[in-house]
Parts: sequence; structure tokens; C-alpha cells
Amino acid sequence: MTSIGRHSYDEAVLSYLTWRNRITAIMALMRSVSNLEVFEMLLKQSQPVELNVSKTLRFVSFAAGILGLLTILLATLAYIPGHPEFSPLNTFLSDIGDTPGWPQALFNSGMLIVAPLRYLVLVLFAMRMVQLGAGRRFGLAVLVIGFIATFGTIAMTAVPFSTAPAVHKAGIGLYFLGVVFLQSIIFVKEWSMKKLPRILPLASFSLVAMFLIFFAGFMLYEFEVIGRTMAVTTEWLCGLVSIIWVFVHGIVLGRDLG
Repeated sequence: MTSIGRHSYDEAVLSYLTWRNRITAIMALMRSVSNLEVFEMLLKQSQPVELNVSKTLRFVSFAAGILGLLTILLATLAYIPGHPEFSPLNTFLSDIGDTPGWPQALFNSGMLIVAPLRYLVLVLFAMRMVQLGAGRRFGLAVLVIGFIATFGTIAMTAVPFSTAPAVHKAGIGLYFLGVVFLQSIIFVKEWSMKKLPRILPLASFSLVAMFLIFFAGFMLYEFEVIGRTMAVTTEWLCGLVSIIWVFVHGIVLGRDLG
């Protein structure tokens, strides 16, 4: 075979292989597209999974409330042996969370779990209220302010007062202001929605009132105007009323309101 003929033969083989590769690639692409179309068709035929907001809210609310109660109870039981003088009239909750050992471990770890769980309650609460006609702006306000309050809770829990007073106090401020503004907005909206049972806005108003009373009592205690008892007692009541709010809203909004 001459060199010219050999060269033409090589070009023909190369051209054949090139086109064969192209055809193979096109066929592979067609198979991929076909598989994708089948996948999309299956997705369209499958039934979407719908979240039952009311039932989920009820479940998460009970989980958050029970975990909050257990955290306070177990941390208190761990605190008492080393502090026989303990009393809800003279011992701040924050004193328990700032006590090294089991009291601090149980209280702070429990609260760090409860905080995001409580925010999930707020997310489901906002979704449920939007379903009942509260409006998307209200739902967005609950999510944003609730996030600020939750961040404050995590900051003051993760950083005890003895470790970094400034960070701890900043967390308290965010938590306090977040709860007061959030519950005030919730109270106004719940009161305006006539289809909602009156126990809901009353629970929200009670929480706002308790936090304001605690703030007033704590400031008077800091300036040595009054004794320690009022500030300590109202702090415990704030925790209790917060848990009651979670239970009440989970129970009421967890059922069909028509």
C-alpha cells in the first residue's frame, strides 16, 4: 500500500471512530434524558406528603414543655444537696445554672436543647396562625423576633455569668426584649381574631405582664430598694408561665378550630 493510500485509510478509520464516539455519546445522552423523564413522571404521579401543622404543633409543644420542666426539676434536685438553704424565694434559676458540677451541666445542657425546640414551637405556631387567617406578615414577625429571643437564650445559657458577665447580660437583654415584644404582638393578634378561644391572648398577656414585673423587681433589687424575694420569685414564675404558654397553645391550636 502506497503512503498516500495508507494516509487515506488512516483518515477514514479516524473519521469512523470519531463519528462512532459521537453516536455513542448521543445515545447515552438520550438514555439519560429518557431516564430523567421517567423520574419526573414518577414524581408527578407520587402523592405529596403534607405536614399536619396542628398535630405537629401539639406534639412539639408537649415535648418542649415536658423537657423544660424536667430540666428545671433535675437541675434543682442536683443543686439542693450542696445548698440546703435552697428556696424558690431566695435562689435564682440563674444561680443553679451558674453552679459548677451537675447543676450547671443539667440546667445549661437542658436549656440549650429546649431553646431550639421552643423556636420550632414558634415556627409551627406561626404556620398555624397563618392557616387561621393571621396573615403572612404576622408569621414573619413571629419568626424574626422569636429567633432574636432564642439567640439571647442560647447566649445567656452557653455563657454563664461567672465566665463572661457582659455576654451573659447581653443574652438576657435579647431574651427579655424579644419575649416582651413577641408576646405583645401575639397578644394583640390573638385578641383580634374572634375565632380563637380567649385563653390564648390571656396566656400571652400573662407572660408579658410577668416578664415586666420581674424586670421591675430585679431593677429595684439591683438598686437595693427592695429585698431579693420578689426578683427571685418572679423569675421562677416567668419560667413557669412560659411553659404554661407552650402547653396552652399546643393544646388549643392543636385541635380543629373550624
